This record gives sequence, C-alpha cells and structure tokens, in this order.
Amino acid sequence: MIAVNNESGFWPTRSQELILRAALLQGDEAIDAWKEWKQTTNIDVLDFGSHRMIPQLYRNLLDHGVRDPLMEKFKGVYRYYLYKNERLLNATSKVLSSFHEAGIDTILLKGCALVSLYYEEPGRRPMQDADILVRVQHASAAMALLGRLGWSSALGGPAPEKWIPIRHSIPFADEEGRQIDLHWHLLWECWHAGDTDYWDTAIPITFRGLPALAVSPTNQLLHTIWHGARWNEVPPIRWIADAMAILNSSQTDIDWDLIVEKVRRHRIVLAFRDSLSYLKSALHAPVPPEVIKSLQAVRVSRMDRISYAAASNPLASPDTRRILEQLLYDYLWLTSSTSGRPRSFAYARFLQFKWGIEHLWQMPFYLLFRTVLRAFRSRTGNNTRQAPSATGESGV
Repeated sequence: MIAVNNESGFWPTRSQELILRAALLQGDEAIDAWKEWKQTTNIDVLDFGSHRMIPQLYRNLLDHGVRDPLMEKFKGVYRYYLYKNERLLNATSKVLSSFHEAGIDTILLKGCALVSLYYEEPGRRPMQDADILVRVQHASAAMALLGRLGWSSALGGPAPEKWIPIRHSIPFADEEGRQIDLHWHLLWECWHAGDTDYWDTAIPITFRGLPALAVSPTNQLLHTIWHGARWNEVPPIRWIADAMAILNSSQTDIDWDLIVEKVRRHRIVLAFRDSLSYLKSALHAPVPPEVIKSLQAVRVSRMDRISYAAASNPLASPDTRRILEQLLYDYLWLTSSTSGRPRSFAYARFLQFKWGIEHLWQMPFYLLFRTVLRAFRSRTGNNTRQAPSATGESGV
C-alpha cells in the first residue's frame, strides 16, 4: 500500500499536474507525463490529492498497455477505493430510498452523481462522503430522518436545524464512520440567489437501481469548479479530473452563455476565469476561447477580489483592514438573503459557526480575545496562523 502525506494547497504543484496529465490525457502526452512523474516523485509517500488520482492513473495506464512493477501497487490502491466507495454508495442508497418514501425530494451531488454519469466504474473516482441536496423546506425533516436512521451531525454544538439559515449543508456520520453531507442549498457563499433553477433543470439518473436526480451538465460543471477552486487541507486537484470528465462527456450540452451569466450573478468570476484558463492550457479542455475572454472582460469589485484571495490562500496573514473587509463581505453575502430584524442575529450565528464558538453569549469575549491576541502577535512579531477549521466543504 502506498503511504500518503498531507500537502495542502490550491493549484496543482508540478508533481500533481504530471499525475493529472498521465491520468487524463491520451497517447504520447500521457506516457511522457507518466515517465516524468515516476522519475521525479517519491511514489511511496504521496499527498492525499495525488493518492486519490491513482485509480484513474492505473486505468489509463492499463488502457495504454503500460507494464511496470508499480502497476501492482496501483491495482491495490484502486481496489481499496473501490471497496470504500461500494460501502458508501450502498449506505447512501438506503438513505435515498428512505427519503423518497418520506416524500423528501433529492438531488445527488458531486461524487455520487459523477460516478453514475461520467465514470465507467465506482473505483475510478474516490469519494470521502456522499452529497445529497434536499429542498430547503425539507431540510429539518431530512435531518430528523437521518437521525432515526442512525446518522448524527458531525458538527457537534447546537441542533443541526439551527444552522439552516446560515449554512448550505451539514455533514452527518454513521457508526461506521461513513459520511453524508446533507445540502439544502447548492452553492456556498452564493445560495442567496436561489436554487430553483437547479431543481427545474435536474436530469434523471439511476443510482444503485433507484431512480434519482442529478443537476444538469452545465450546473454540474458550475458546481464542480466552484467547489474545487478554493484552498483545502486535502489538495483539491480532484475537481480538475471531474471537470474534464464532464467536459469530455457532455461538451455539446454545456450552455456556456448560462455559465458566464451565472458566474457573474454569483460573483465568482475570478475563480472561473482562472480555472477554465488552467483546464484549457494544461489539459486541452474544450473550453471556447470566447468564454474566457468574456470572463476576462467582466469588471470585478475589490470585495470580490478580497473574497477570492481569502478562499484561495486563507493561511496568508491579513492586516486588520483586510479582516474587516472580509467580515463585511460575509455580512453582505449573508444578509442579502435575510430580511428585516433577523439580519444581525443571523450574522452573529454565522460568526459563531465560523469561529467555532459554543454559545452565542461568548461572542463578545471571543472578539476581545482575538483583538488582544492579534495586538500581542503584532508586538512580538509572531503573526503565524493555523489552518482554518473545517466548514463542511472538505469532502469531494
């Protein structure tokens, strides 16, 4: 078994790009990338992101007739992820069946949908959790049903339904450690724009013999890039493989005008501009050049640039002005979907979640503590930061 380490980040390193090219491209380009990756990478200790690309690398090398002693190791990794996926997918099918019996509408997201639509076999696409979207009015009922089925909130703290006004999803886990991420909004940081379109354009799929729904190819690409184009403790290079699978399978079904319109409306232009440019330059993705030009021509506000910088490199130590600007951005984002008197309370709840505060009454003391701590670090020159706590978006 190949060991793994943790090399957090955002964009692929040279080694990660090589394994992506070896796993996703065809012909000489794939073989050349494979040879360089093998020669320059310590394969016995891989980062998690690269490790999760091994199954796809293994299948692509098999298709290219590669014979190498490492193939037996890769086969073992492939079987490991196949076993884990089968257990998770089987457990998810039982939850999905229970939701349907209870009249709770569902859409399968990320790995569950991608495996069903774009990957030929479950072992090719490793999964950490299963993602299920329900309508926001069904979120409380879905949480209660999960509880009766033996799944508990992985967040701890307040009852799960308390987070519905200020989150888009919550992770649940069963006694065997399998995880389901329950969504009631599709996109983090832009759910205030509404989810009606994602439901109206959902497509039927078959999941473990059950009728199910997935978002349309256009929205699938939107969600994949949005979810991947941000810093993660586990290098999020999996999104690149997923985006290529969608583009190569459904490129004629992608409504690029709608992509540009939604990206502008959701104010995530920078992430998409950079992501689509990378996919096209590094992996020859079939992205129309005029789409990238359209995104490059969009005027982006300073607040959106600050948010993008924070999402792509949260470990960079910001100054006080940047912190206040980011908090203002968060406030404007949250309150754009909260009317009337609850706005300040909702934002306080949001900060409580973001900072991991157990009780709301502790907020003033925590703010004072952060102020004193930052002043002390500035005085002593110790301005290092710890990795941020999980926000429910680590699973892919």
